[in-house]
Amino acid sequence: MKLLLTHVPQARRQYYGARALKRLQELVDVVLHEGDAPLDSAGVIAMARGTDFIIADRSTPVPAEVLASLPGLKVVMRSAIDIRNIDVAAASAAGVLVTHAEAGFVKSVVELTLGFLVDLSRGISRAAADYHADRIPEIRVGRQLSGSTVGIVGYGRIARDLAPLLAQMGMSVVI
Repeated sequence: MKLLLTHVPQARRQYYGARALKRLQELVDVVLHEGDAPLDSAGVIAMARGTDFIIADRSTPVPAEVLASLPGLKVVMRSAIDIRNIDVAAASAAGVLVTHAEAGFVKSVVELTLGFLVDLSRGISRAAADYHADRIPEIRVGRQLSGSTVGIVGYGRIARDLAPLLAQMGMSVVI
């Protein structure tokens, strides 16, 4: 089996550790995009000839033109939480499975958001910065989150995980 990984080298290092990439290369023949710019359709076609599988970064589109030019292609996976730049209808017509990476960062972002809310409501970072700068922190009354109202703009994967947690903390959630 042959696989094209479209990530530019810097992004690839962020997404895949050297050990994981080495293990993948032990399992399949991996073609790596080494350019600094995302691949366009012609670039994907040129690099993916003879591949069974494309793992496309979020900047690399996979339109009908690409799918029609790669008759041996079996799977296109987008390493993002959606498949917005893949022509799903053309892929289906060509018998190509389209999938995406699971959003492993969602829980982390939700936790970070909770931490920021606590920090902002109590002034923790402000007081710590004053303390580390040898200043006496200004004493301010913190705000209790329970009973507060929070507004969430959008209702994607992160918001859908965050909203129930905020409600469990006693906050009124407006979406």
